[in-house]
Amino acid sequence: MAARNLQVEEAVTHALERIDHFFSGGEVVLPAAPHRRACEDLLEGQRASVKVAAMFLMFYWLREEGWDRDSVPVGTRGTYGDKRLSEELTLRHITLHDNITAFAENLGWKGNVRNVRLSRDPRFNDFLASVADAKPQERARIADFFAQRFAESRRESPPLPPVGPDVLTFVRAKALFYALLETPSEGHIQQFLVVGLLHEYRRRHAIEVVTHHPHAADTYDDTAGDIEEFHEGHLLRAYEVTVRPDWQNRISNFQRKMDRCGLTKYVLLAAGINDDDQWAVPARMALSLEAYGRDIAVVDIRDVLNFLAAELTPRELRAAVNRTYEYLSDPKLCGRDDFKALYREAVRGWLDTVHEATGGQG
Repeated sequence: MAARNLQVEEAVTHALERIDHFFSGGEVVLPAAPHRRACEDLLEGQRASVKVAAMFLMFYWLREEGWDRDSVPVGTRGTYGDKRLSEELTLRHITLHDNITAFAENLGWKGNVRNVRLSRDPRFNDFLASVADAKPQERARIADFFAQRFAESRRESPPLPPVGPDVLTFVRAKALFYALLETPSEGHIQQFLVVGLLHEYRRRHAIEVVTHHPHAADTYDDTAGDIEEFHEGHLLRAYEVTVRPDWQNRISNFQRKMDRCGLTKYVLLAAGINDDDQWAVPARMALSLEAYGRDIAVVDIRDVLNFLAAELTPRELRAAVNRTYEYLSDPKLCGRDDFKALYREAVRGWLDTVHEATGGQG
């Protein structure tokens, strides 16, 4: 396995943040003409993996000023490096990277990358020689130039445009979430909305939130739940999300998943818990779960949405709404145009309501 390199992870995170910045209409400050031309030549003349790698290397250089522009950073290849960057670009519907899954692997950076010399690689040597004299501020402009070009290649716009904090208030965010919760989608929108919100909430603590196809866990039983949370590769907790009433017949399945995955707590997010006499009263819930001998938390999904609507900032709330749409657009998770259309229409309807409520100012 490649060594864990926090600077690699930080470079990937920084690149994605800048891409998201340009999604939101951020303006790019152009690098000097020779450096800009070097970027353009590479973007126009090289394959997708080289383009992504060049962007990554520029962001890595911002994190590691002592990088020699010749060696491949240890840890580039793997879950936290090339795979994460490639996957996140795909989730953002970016086309410039051609949906590759691991740029470093595609480039042949396998095994001991300390033996790789970029100065002897015709795919990179001219570009790296052209930017070798760039000072820190100029390096940031070069990195941003790449990020802006990647952002510009996005196939479709996110459903929720940049709006002010007066629009994404707690109460209005709740109204949007409840509308999405009621949108028929065989559980896809409901699950991905929770994932999108959790992603924004957990990223503050470097916890990775992973989701799966809503039907995959039940079909193949190879995951801990619909949603899983990891810290440094270790499974912390798992969630099951459902808006159907049949979850009560599957509690033993959750018990088995807990034992198989070594979980001490399992969280079930279900619809209508607060309105159910059996499950809304703690004493009755305890009697229903006592036979399983496990710490299973049964929570009304609206309570989770309420908490996250209160906890997240307007910027984080918008990111979560748009990330939910990205999950819907991911063919590995959903990719159904009918669900995407329903989602966009729900967001548009909510924006219409906000516009009316604010007298056209929202």
